[in-house]
Amino acid sequence: MEIEDFNPWWKIGTISEEYKKLKKRKLFYEVKKYVKDKQIIVVTGLRRTGKTVLLYHLIEDLIEKEVKPQNVTYFNFDLSIKTLEEIFENYKKINDIDYKKEKIYVFFDEIQKLDDWQNKIKIFYDNYQNIKFFVSGSSGLFIEKKTKESLAGRSFSFRLFPLKFLEYLELRGKEDISYKPLLFKEEIKKEIEHYIKSGGFPELIAEKDDVKIKRYVKELIIDKIVYIDIPKVFEIDEPELLQRLISIISSSPGLTIDYDGLASDLGRNRKTISNYLSYLENSFIIKKLYNFSKNLLTSEKKKKRFYPSTTALSFLFNAERGRIIENVILQNSEIDYFYRKGDKEIDFIYNKDKKTFLLESKFRKEFNKEIKQSMLYFMKKFKTDSGIIITEDYEAEEKAEWFGKKAKIKFVPLWKWLLQF
Repeated sequence: MEIEDFNPWWKIGTISEEYKKLKKRKLFYEVKKYVKDKQIIVVTGLRRTGKTVLLYHLIEDLIEKEVKPQNVTYFNFDLSIKTLEEIFENYKKINDIDYKKEKIYVFFDEIQKLDDWQNKIKIFYDNYQNIKFFVSGSSGLFIEKKTKESLAGRSFSFRLFPLKFLEYLELRGKEDISYKPLLFKEEIKKEIEHYIKSGGFPELIAEKDDVKIKRYVKELIIDKIVYIDIPKVFEIDEPELLQRLISIISSSPGLTIDYDGLASDLGRNRKTISNYLSYLENSFIIKKLYNFSKNLLTSEKKKKRFYPSTTALSFLFNAERGRIIENVILQNSEIDYFYRKGDKEIDFIYNKDKKTFLLESKFRKEFNKEIKQSMLYFMKKFKTDSGIIITEDYEAEEKAEWFGKKAKIKFVPLWKWLLQF
């Protein structure tokens, strides 16, 4: 494709109706705050989460704010490869614009496909003050590492995740049911079931056919990452091993992985398993959780847990119901830790901004004493006072006290908890 093919607004003055009709993601409003700053905007995220649509909406917003359409250019390296020099030369030739004198906005999609992209953009950034860059990519390690190495102080980074449940309802046009959850409880529960299958991918929110959903996830996400994205960035010998690791983790979300044991089971060495898991994690298709400790080095040494980054994967690989619910909770929260010591175990530990609280998924009516005992043990050990047990329908609050410190454990139904984010 040629550069003019990517930029229909040069002729018609706006983006195509295909993109206009799509609702804006919440991240759009956050990124929009930085449009006037000189720094490069870097957007990363899993394939098919809407990075390209986000860029188009930013382009639309610029043009609506009276930026001339000819002063905005877009190029997708996933669909065509050209050098930056070629792109800028063709752009100048077609639009007769001198970007030494005029402000221009340049959008580069799937930038990781361009070799040494960070240093090439750095040259333009440092030498042409009127160019504002926006770049997107689907390889976390490749984008973020290169950004920190060569573009330090020159960029702001953003991550576009699969939809959280509340944003899913908004894009579905059903946010009204979230305003009166008690009245629409059954409707919310039905939406949760579809949300699990769609995995928070915007293109799947209206799809009802389970077979089509699974085919979409397999062919447009997994296969693209395994056979195109990762091999482009890293030298790998066995894409099939990547597939195998995805299926192992997705069929059992929350699996605690012993690298040596898994390497032995799969007939590979530990380093290969560690590297391949890292590639998958940095392609945003799996998420790693650390066993919580106040000592970060201790957490690093302990066994890790892995989840698929979206419930669409656990649905694709027919994970057990309780595991899928854990996956839903993780997808809707910013959590990096679990806790396990002896017989004490907690699914999720939130530990950010000087706040620590616990999340436990128990999607059944009866609760054994060990669950609460584990939470109380952790609360005392790490001096925190808040825990949540996510249930199917049960709702209550229990209080405890030790050494003059009050603590509480809340029981919150999943359908109500998901509406908080």
